[in-house]
Amino acid sequence: MRRVDGEETTVAVCGTAERRDVAEVLRTRAHWLVGEDRALLEMYLEHGGSLRQIGRLMGLTPGTVGRRTRKIIRRLTDDTYEVCQADHDDFNGRELAVIKDWFVRGLCERRISRNRGVTLYRVRNILQKARKYTATVKGENAS
Repeated sequence: MRRVDGEETTVAVCGTAERRDVAEVLRTRAHWLVGEDRALLEMYLEHGGSLRQIGRLMGLTPGTVGRRTRKIIRRLTDDTYEVCQADHDDFNGRELAVIKDWFVRGLCERRISRNRGVTLYRVRNILQKARKYTATVKGENAS
C-alpha cells in the first residue's frame, strides 16, 4: 500500500506473465504501424531502452516518448481493428480505412474526415459501428 494525499490506496502491479502477453500482442501487431511510430515501438519493446535513451536517439523529450508509447500501446491492444479486418464483409473499404486511421494510425476524427472526404458525423458513426460490432463478437465468443 502507498499513501497518496493522505489516503491509502493500493497500487495495481501487472504480473510478468501479463506483461509478456501484452508484449507478444504488440510484436504481432507492430507491422500495422509505419514510420516513427513503428520505430518508437520497436525500440521500446526490443531494445528495452529507457525513455530518456529513446528520446535522445529520436530527438524527443522523455515525456513525449512516454505519452506516444502509451498511446501506441493502447491503440494496438484494442481488438477493434483486428476484429473488423477479420470480418471485412460487414464493412466497406472506406469504413475499414476510417477504422484503421483511428485505431492504428491514431489520427483524430477531424483529420480522418478531411483525409477521407467524409463528414465528421459519418466518421463518428463508423467508429461507433466498429465498437458495437466488436463488443457483439466478443460477447458471442465469451458465451
